[in-house]
Amino acid sequence: MNAKAICYFFGKTNILVIFFSLFNILYCFYFDYESYVYYYLPCLTISLLFFFLTKKINFDKSKFGIYELIVFALFGWFVLPLLLSTPFYLGGYEDFLKSYYEAISGFTSFGATIFSENLSSFDTPILLWRSSTQVIGSIFYILTIILVLGNKEINIFPLKFITKKKESISFFINFDLIFNNIIYAFSIIFLITLFFLNFTDLRMLDKFHLTFTIISTGGFVNKEILFSDFDKIVISILLIFSSLNIFLILGLLKISNIYTFVEDRFFLFFLGIFLLLAILLNQSLELNDAWIQFISAVSNSGINFTNNNHYSHFTFILITLSFFGGCLLSSSSGFKLARVLILFNKVYYELLKLLSPSVVINSSIFKSKEKIKINDFYSSALLLVFFLILFLLYSAVLSFEELSFKNSFITSILLIFNTLPSSMYFEEGINFANFSNFTIAVSILMLIISKLTPLSILALIRYKFIN
Repeated sequence: MNAKAICYFFGKTNILVIFFSLFNILYCFYFDYESYVYYYLPCLTISLLFFFLTKKINFDKSKFGIYELIVFALFGWFVLPLLLSTPFYLGGYEDFLKSYYEAISGFTSFGATIFSENLSSFDTPILLWRSSTQVIGSIFYILTIILVLGNKEINIFPLKFITKKKESISFFINFDLIFNNIIYAFSIIFLITLFFLNFTDLRMLDKFHLTFTIISTGGFVNKEILFSDFDKIVISILLIFSSLNIFLILGLLKISNIYTFVEDRFFLFFLGIFLLLAILLNQSLELNDAWIQFISAVSNSGINFTNNNHYSHFTFILITLSFFGGCLLSSSSGFKLARVLILFNKVYYELLKLLSPSVVINSSIFKSKEKIKINDFYSSALLLVFFLILFLLYSAVLSFEELSFKNSFITSILLIFNTLPSSMYFEEGINFANFSNFTIAVSILMLIISKLTPLSILALIRYKFIN
């Protein structure tokens, strides 16, 4: 294993932790929270040391293969949240396990908090740090999708159907370019989101926290906020924007032109059809409430922006939307519309071939020149099976908690797709603070595996033990 190369690239990703640690420390000094600075100094110190110690590492680029790619991704998903959990632990907010869970919940954009107290009573810096973990996780997630899971040899994310350049991506050659482009995209989306939230009646600090949550399609909320109808419209549009390809903004600004955006149009069309069906089938729903719940579900945020309105007959549609998630290169989770289209296209093709063996159809998606291969079908089908297995396993674990069968069933589905199990899906949200340490530990593992996708674990086993 090329450990030097893995450490080198992981050291570069620590720039994210360094930036947000410095940001929080400066915030503490500026707003007279000097006593809280010590919570963030260890995180900053460790990140800086790792960054500078790995910066000058020389490694054999020819030995950086699939195995190293997968280990890099796994290393990041386990270790970065460990760094991010230190302020929670050093501040005495929770013990080590629960602090790690809180960091994982933010890093995966799940957003179900472990803090049992009223969040409005917490100090502002720790809430700001809590929101920041979502952005760090989202950036690393996109980086992982493009350079690891989207690699043609791994083929877990079918990026070839939205990529203009068909040559394989070299990790060590394109790392800096892709990493910088992701940061550019998130920075621009952050400024756009914050600008439009300024038209709402929210407090400035609430706007800032909500901006972090929206751009990462996360589930962290600091307190109950009453949103006006205008607020709901603004937030829903911003969440849609965050659910699209994050490089769409770079494409519009002519900064990067690597990807096509036909998938985004498919996604918006699909969302419109679902909304129309929901309105026709549930005419008692208020349009604003139906719209914002739709967007919150499909973006895998799961936050209830409708002031605790719960429509039990609407839950199945919301869960279905959470299953689909946003576009391939968004920070949202879910199975993704692209994989559903791959499965549908392949099944449709086989059925049509039985009826008319000489028929010729376009076996592709998103108007791409790339054809759907049998490996694409197997990858999507196997991932669906693995998600089902994860769902059943986690449901079994939740059965030991004080949850009804229905609530454990829904909570398991939502966690697998990193969607906050809020009052949008239940009469009351699920309180993870009441769970046992065993359930919390299993939840951490499930969040990481579901976000990284189970197939990456299988790929690691294959390249380590089978090849």
